[in-house]
Amino acid sequence: MVLRKKNLNNGPILTSRESDILELCAQGLSTEEVAQRLDIAPRTVARHVENIRLKLRARNKPHMVVCAVMAGLLDIDVSDSNQDSLF
Repeated sequence: MVLRKKNLNNGPILTSRESDILELCAQGLSTEEVAQRLDIAPRTVARHVENIRLKLRARNKPHMVVCAVMAGLLDIDVSDSNQDSLF
């Protein structure tokens, strides 16, 4: 699954770091994996996730990703051949 960011004016406004973290969360990475990838503390990632979740009015991380897609902040492209096993 490849996720592409969209920039729509009518959705919540995320910072650049929040957008990066949202994309990595949408790819299925854990808080610790996101922290390692971005070279920041896991607690910092958790705080960003909480901020994103609140901006999107989501209940949890999976709901946050769904809300982001529905708000046009993420676009899911399932054409990646490495993900054929999901379907």
